[in-house]
Amino acid sequence: MIGPRFSAAAETYDRHARPQLALAQSVVSMIPELYPENMLELGPGTGQLTRLLTERFPEVPIDAVDLAEKMVQHSQAKFSKFPQIQWIIGDAQTYWGGDRYPLIVSSSALHWVSNLRKTFENIFQCLEPGGTFSLGMMLQGTLGELHELRREIAPEKTPGISLPTYKETKAALSAAGFNLERRKHSEEEIIYDDAKAFLRAIHEQGVTGGKVSTGNAPLTRSEISRLVADYQEQFASDGGVYATYETATFLLTK
Repeated sequence: MIGPRFSAAAETYDRHARPQLALAQSVVSMIPELYPENMLELGPGTGQLTRLLTERFPEVPIDAVDLAEKMVQHSQAKFSKFPQIQWIIGDAQTYWGGDRYPLIVSSSALHWVSNLRKTFENIFQCLEPGGTFSLGMMLQGTLGELHELRREIAPEKTPGISLPTYKETKAALSAAGFNLERRKHSEEEIIYDDAKAFLRAIHEQGVTGGKVSTGNAPLTRSEISRLVADYQEQFASDGGVYATYETATFLLTK
């Protein structure tokens, strides 16, 4: 379900992706002084991290692998003047390009995979000995206010799966064999104009409809109306309403 959902959001994702851009910037800032022969980017989406990589590493070939076909098509057109980027439809959990990479990067993507440890083990195999993996993840506290309200309004429709925790992510990386060199773990409140604008923003990023936002039945119209009203009242902030994003950035080596 991940591929179709983010394919549908290809044209609207960047309008609201402030937290994702900040995380991408953190991923690039973690990368040490090096100039690799090539690199692998997993889950490039609309290319926020890709753009930063082309600025940091001009002309370095990038294999950009994404599961969402329309995201790949969208980014391929958007980056048509960057012939060093090869756009590939593929799954980070199983992708193997035939060669190992000295640098692998990913931001705001791998928290969606169904098996985090398997994914990290596959990435470990794709990395050269001595290579670098810079990773940015959204974690369980992300959109905590929204999930809290959903549990109050429709507890029987609460999603049964959540984003990984910081502890789970660190453990999966260690189990896969990575050496942790640096890390950054933080929470940030993002301000939206109002509750309707917030819900529209996450919908247009493809966040709604996924494993952490869909219960065993959709919310009714009255439940959605209550959700909007309660969010507006309980999570008001100067200039609008706030939503929390919990993120982590890791610098890893093999």
